[in-house]
Amino acid sequence: MIWVLLAQYQIPISSISVEPKGGGRSCIERERDALLSFKASIKDLSDVLSSWQTGQDCCRWRGVVCSNRTGHVLKLDLHNNFTDDIYDYNTDMINYKFRTLGGEISPSLLAIEHLNYLNLSYNDFGQKRIPKFIGSFKNLKYLDLTDAGFGGSIPPQLGNLTKLLHLDLSSNSLESVDYVDWLPRLSSLKYLDMSDVNLSAAVDGVQIMSMLPASLRVLYLYNCNLNATFSSLPLYSSNLTSLVSLDLGYNYFHGSISDGLLGNMTSLEQLLLGDNDLIGMVPRTLKNLCNLKKLMLWDNQISGNITELMKRLPPKIEKLGLSNNNLTGSLPSWLEHMVSLRYLVLRNNNLSGHIPCGIGKLTNLSILDLSFNHLVGIISKDHFASLTRLEMLYLSNNNNLTMVVGPNWLPPFKLKYVGLSSCKLGPHFPTWIRSQTDIIDLIMSNTGIVDRLPDWFWNVISSVEYLDLSLNQISGVLPSTLEFLSAAYEINLNSNQFHGGVPKLMMSLQVLDLSNNSITGTVPLSMCNQVQSLEILDLSHNRLSGQLPQCLTSRKSFRADHGDLTLIGSKLSIVSFSNNSLSGEFPLFFRGCQYLNFLDLSYNDFYGSLPIWIGKRLPQLAFLLLRSNMFSGYIPIQLAKLDYLHVLDLAHNNLSGTIAPSLVNFTAITTVSSYGSYYVPDFISMLVVTKGQALEYYTNTIISLMSSLDLSSNCLTGKIPEEIGGLATLKNLNLSGNRLTGDIPETIGGLWSLESLDLSNNELYGEIPPTLSNLTFLSYLNLSYNNLSGVIPSGQQLQTFDDPSIYKGNNDLCGPPISKNCSGDGTTLNYPLKYEDGNEMSSFYLSMGLGFAVGLWVVIGPLLFKRTWSAAYFLFIDNIFDKIYVFMVLNWARLIANIRKK
Repeated sequence: MIWVLLAQYQIPISSISVEPKGGGRSCIERERDALLSFKASIKDLSDVLSSWQTGQDCCRWRGVVCSNRTGHVLKLDLHNNFTDDIYDYNTDMINYKFRTLGGEISPSLLAIEHLNYLNLSYNDFGQKRIPKFIGSFKNLKYLDLTDAGFGGSIPPQLGNLTKLLHLDLSSNSLESVDYVDWLPRLSSLKYLDMSDVNLSAAVDGVQIMSMLPASLRVLYLYNCNLNATFSSLPLYSSNLTSLVSLDLGYNYFHGSISDGLLGNMTSLEQLLLGDNDLIGMVPRTLKNLCNLKKLMLWDNQISGNITELMKRLPPKIEKLGLSNNNLTGSLPSWLEHMVSLRYLVLRNNNLSGHIPCGIGKLTNLSILDLSFNHLVGIISKDHFASLTRLEMLYLSNNNNLTMVVGPNWLPPFKLKYVGLSSCKLGPHFPTWIRSQTDIIDLIMSNTGIVDRLPDWFWNVISSVEYLDLSLNQISGVLPSTLEFLSAAYEINLNSNQFHGGVPKLMMSLQVLDLSNNSITGTVPLSMCNQVQSLEILDLSHNRLSGQLPQCLTSRKSFRADHGDLTLIGSKLSIVSFSNNSLSGEFPLFFRGCQYLNFLDLSYNDFYGSLPIWIGKRLPQLAFLLLRSNMFSGYIPIQLAKLDYLHVLDLAHNNLSGTIAPSLVNFTAITTVSSYGSYYVPDFISMLVVTKGQALEYYTNTIISLMSSLDLSSNCLTGKIPEEIGGLATLKNLNLSGNRLTGDIPETIGGLWSLESLDLSNNELYGEIPPTLSNLTFLSYLNLSYNNLSGVIPSGQQLQTFDDPSIYKGNNDLCGPPISKNCSGDGTTLNYPLKYEDGNEMSSFYLSMGLGFAVGLWVVIGPLLFKRTWSAAYFLFIDNIFDKIYVFMVLNWARLIANIRKK
């Protein structure tokens, strides 16, 4: 790629690599010794330098090029070859230790005085600084340190490389770059790439552009944190009149592009300004950049009419990228005259109207993306008449587009990427797909197809990597194996009418969604060997039965405290088997799923106790949905160790025991910032019973904001722990249908985010705590069928609950909104106890206490001195004790109740 760029922008390759590697004179001894010293200081884990041996000709070593005439080393190319990369499935990253050089760079290289080419790109030097001595290679013309793992500041000594033509420092961790005033001294420089170098602290970072050498033809400053108004860039006043390619993307530039800013950069062929915060319309003077072929303005706030924008484009434009902006209007009918267009991406704007048929005359067009707009009308074969080079067609999410091409249409193109989601293609399966044998991505979700999948389909898409036919009514039997799709990484067939068994999977697969179909049988044991790369597995809403495979290392019996389970599924993050007829104990299969964050086994026939290893083996778990099974026993307190858990649904099982205080102290629900790093794709849904109804949540944003604790319809006993008040971000709490006793804890007022509370059908007693009125977000409340008593509190949010059924089945409750008046007979009781200052209440208790003491002495005193009287008296007391005790207890309870009411 580098040589292509050098040739494209007329940088003389011969001036960099003077002579090719080959025969001629042997290398010079002192230069060979310098290279061996360099090797000695380097960490070479993959034996890249294995050919560097003492006593041999260094001109024949790997990466070394010498002059055939003098024998001097001219070129040292030790960049890493990406074909040697090894992917680590545990970390989802390239395993650098298998492909990189590291360690220290020895200054012994200075002995190679004639070096004009040094390439150390794509190595890993462990955040060490770029050696200052590199600035002493006075003959150096080419320096490439791309993604070589350097850190710290850029040494200003690089400014001494006055013969340098090519400098690439991109994709390192070069932070705290304070000064770049050495750049203007590189008077011969033609190619400069400092992308991903943090220049936010550079005092002259923006203004230095006006001092760059006039020889510069390529300037890449992508993601440099320049953060300035775009109009403040000294582009017009600079010497960059020879610039051919300029990339200033992802720099937080804001404001508009003024008319004169780019006026004198007439040599410019590529202008890349994507991912900034630019506003308004492109300037009229853009048309003066007569050589401009590529304009990328994606992810900005460019606004205005698309027709006006296209009028301002220069005539040679070939690539136009304006996705994720605010453009409006319809595509112009004269679009057919932009014959140079090869790349047209207008994704995710506000475009409307019809797609002009003239687009079919753009014979050079290879990429067309108009998805996520408001386009309407019919797409016919005329729209594709001459698009013989078209490889990518994305029209997804234009809900009023209909493609009508006829069953016998043979397209002029061979597409590799097809995105037609939410366009109307049905009811028949589009037969033109049969001719598209090179397809890599095929996305036809929600296209109105009501048809049987053609027999030829699987053969045609044998090269597919991404397949999405979801949300249609496509029928047919799934093949017994999908292993022939050897390149596929995502298959989404959810919400169709497929039947048959679960097919064997390819080893490359990362996402499989077969939910909402009619798939039968068991989950095959073969899946144990086929989920090494699988990250998302959704087989919910089918007709699966039997037990999940245990995936054991041997046929020996498995004991949960032993580690003899193969780490199958170690990359799985999302698994859903809900709404099937699966049975058995909690699947041991999941013990190896250390990155699992979403597990839904609800609406099945699983039984047995919940294993305590869930809290240890699944540390990333954020969603645990086990509703409507037959699990029994205690809820393991080890679940409290799941730091990211914020949706726990154990409703409608046979769980027993008490709710331990630790079980209502989940970290992720006590603080707003404790959510884990997880992603739930839009096609995954989560059913939560809240606010008295079952609601289905979609999309990662909505699901991640939901926090719910549902333990309803079990056999739980004991009190509601006071610690429950610490769940500050909990939105849904459902403990209904158990045998809970005791008071509703006062701490429940701490659930300030709560939107739905259901404590119905328990054995709770006592008064409703007034703190319940603190829950200002509460929109659903159900306290029915308990033994609650006293006045229903009012105030704030509770005043909005005027449905008496909320409190039904609590016979000792009174006050609005139920009809029972707290006086019992329609009049207000006027006890002296009602005064808030407590004076009359205190007098009442004082009088009662003195009277009781005097009466006790008058009656009991004589009995203490007269034995016969005391015997007769206490015999009499024994005969009537039970009746008096019952009478006193009942009346005392009524008196206390009346006091509390007032």
